[in-house]
Amino acid sequence: MMPKSLLLGAALVALNAPALADHLGPSGVGAGSGLNVFSPDTLDEGHGGVGLRLVYTRPNRRSDSELQALAAKGIAAHNTNYNLNASVGAAYGITHELTIAAELPYVRRDHLREGDDSNGVPTVDQLGSIAGIGDLNVLAKYRLTGEEGVRFAIVAGLKLPTGSTQKRAPSGDRLETEHQPGTGSWDPIIGASAATKLNRFQLTASALYQRSGEGAQHTRLGDRLQGGIMLSRHFGAAESEPEHHHGAHEESHDHQAAKHDSWDAFVELGGEWEGRQSIASEVEAASGGAWVYAAPGLQFNSASGWSAGAAVAVPLWQHIRVSHPDNAYRFMVSLGHGF
Repeated sequence: MMPKSLLLGAALVALNAPALADHLGPSGVGAGSGLNVFSPDTLDEGHGGVGLRLVYTRPNRRSDSELQALAAKGIAAHNTNYNLNASVGAAYGITHELTIAAELPYVRRDHLREGDDSNGVPTVDQLGSIAGIGDLNVLAKYRLTGEEGVRFAIVAGLKLPTGSTQKRAPSGDRLETEHQPGTGSWDPIIGASAATKLNRFQLTASALYQRSGEGAQHTRLGDRLQGGIMLSRHFGAAESEPEHHHGAHEESHDHQAAKHDSWDAFVELGGEWEGRQSIASEVEAASGGAWVYAAPGLQFNSASGWSAGAAVAVPLWQHIRVSHPDNAYRFMVSLGHGF
């Protein structure tokens, strides 16, 4: 059994900020500390968790001259100084096998610039910094196996169009949907996770797929697939079993399981793929792509139920089409509490 402090991660477990687009991807539900990988474990019935997470994505920077050169080829490429996603999440155990979770992000894109040749002369539009509430993810995870051996769970959910799609550039023009905090679309999500314990290690694999619907301004962002494998190692005493004391009448009294501070170290090998987006049914050939990354990290689990984690992802391989920049790195920190 994993320490209860690990399970509070159900509020915001798979900490996703896709590198290919400017919107949050689907989140996993259950215990786990990876960026995209989440475990099949569920919360106990009647137990829950809340949490905060912060994901900072630093793209490779392109100069104005590079954006102008792409605009001259008819490619409206863009760049930001950074993308920031701050999310609040909550999860609750409906039964021992079923956990539901929701996560609402706040999105900021700093110093957005985009190439433009609409007037026949390649220029770079300074679109400013865009910030606002993003789209809500609601997910359910159902565990199909017990808590021993290889564990397996399935995930299903929906991304709701709660984010703003009306942000405007300094010129007053409405920004394209891919640059808005929200998308305006309803997107179904499906996925699965499997894990097995190897003494104090755990090997976990998971995947989530998001089918993008048509959203604001007749825009359909590309479908997304994300997942990977994660090896984690627990440090510190595990929770002890409840003690049983028998009196003269052989009545048993279960005492609360002892809790201890602990650490978890992990390394995730993950990847993300995003399909091409379309506007008014016209596919943008320069959009979409994929990347593979390695992400080491740590999570501290306190005896009182709090946890704090951090991880950094560095690219091992990427093939991101030129409308979006390549990734330099991604950094995540999280804070949660179980109850």
